[in-house]
Amino acid sequence: MISSETCLMALSWCGTLPQRCKGDYTLTLRKGGNNKLIKIYHRDGKYGFSDPLTFSSVVDLIIHYRHESLAQYNTKLDVKLMYPISRFQQDQLVKEDNIDAVGKKLQEYHIQYQEKSKEYDRLYEEYTKMSQEIQMKRTAIEAFNETIKIFEEQCQTQERYSKDYIERFRREGNDKEIERITMNYEKLKSRLGEIHDSKVRLEQDLKTQAMDNRETDKKMNSLKPDLIQLRKIRDQYLVWLNHKGVRQKQINDWLGIKNENTDEGYFVTEEDENLPHYDEKSWFVGDLNRTQSEDLLIGKPDGAFLIRESSKKGCYACSVNVEGEVKHCVIYSTPRGFGFAEPYNLYSSLKDLVLHYHQTSLVQHNDSLNVRLAYPVYAQMPSGRR
Repeated sequence: MISSETCLMALSWCGTLPQRCKGDYTLTLRKGGNNKLIKIYHRDGKYGFSDPLTFSSVVDLIIHYRHESLAQYNTKLDVKLMYPISRFQQDQLVKEDNIDAVGKKLQEYHIQYQEKSKEYDRLYEEYTKMSQEIQMKRTAIEAFNETIKIFEEQCQTQERYSKDYIERFRREGNDKEIERITMNYEKLKSRLGEIHDSKVRLEQDLKTQAMDNRETDKKMNSLKPDLIQLRKIRDQYLVWLNHKGVRQKQINDWLGIKNENTDEGYFVTEEDENLPHYDEKSWFVGDLNRTQSEDLLIGKPDGAFLIRESSKKGCYACSVNVEGEVKHCVIYSTPRGFGFAEPYNLYSSLKDLVLHYHQTSLVQHNDSLNVRLAYPVYAQMPSGRR
């Protein structure tokens, strides 16, 4: 029998496995932003979450549930043991010791991150569309209420005056008019009933859709921790590769980024020393808002950019042209340095950050920003591209 400590070291990716009772373990699982504690039983040389215990070791159990959902054990735990955390290696997620191995792991985590991102985007689109439909239905119900009120008033008025007219026409022996008044009143009541029934159906649809939307919101919230964790792991691998001097083209290949110009700008030449990026006045615009920044960049080529003070206290913002649109991203200022996100807040100055991302695509921070900081807003643009 292996001890709890041995299991932690042998299976660094299975989280914490403290031994609660002799022979038993507890698996700590992160799901939906919360920690779930699951007891692993050990009896007669077998392990498992419940009877019958079928695994020969905790290692076998963990390996099995890396590929199979825990829903087999608990329907509320539709999740796999995908992302290991070790108390011995939390500060250093990169375990491989050669560039090719790290690149393959980067590729693996990036694919997982993209899949989760696509799922989140799909849910977000569904949530947004459903929220709009819910609001439209609420507005329609309000309109139904007003219409019902009008019809009820008409029915009351019709009923009040109909009695007098029917009595009068009865004395006159005018059955035709009596029939007409009665039919009009019945039609009015029938129409009121139809409107009321439509409102009830709409209210039921709204109730069902609101419940579905809450479920979608829960799914989105449950994905957020996974996205954050995958982003963190992926970024650790990117930092490791950058520190090893791996060319951006190679990193882009692992990330599946296709760019015909990926070979440009990755080697320091004499021309680089004359880059306008070295002059902060060519790209730093001070206290300028988003709209003013967009006005400055409109009509300029992809990669045209500026750096400005952010509305977020203590931060800066980068505005850059990407595929004909101006995108904005926050630059954080931390004791370690400037950067777009941890662990990339490494640059001692804004100029160092700008010079780095002149050569390196912003796509590693945001999949929609496959662009480099190529052209400072106040520098001369390439001929014919203004």
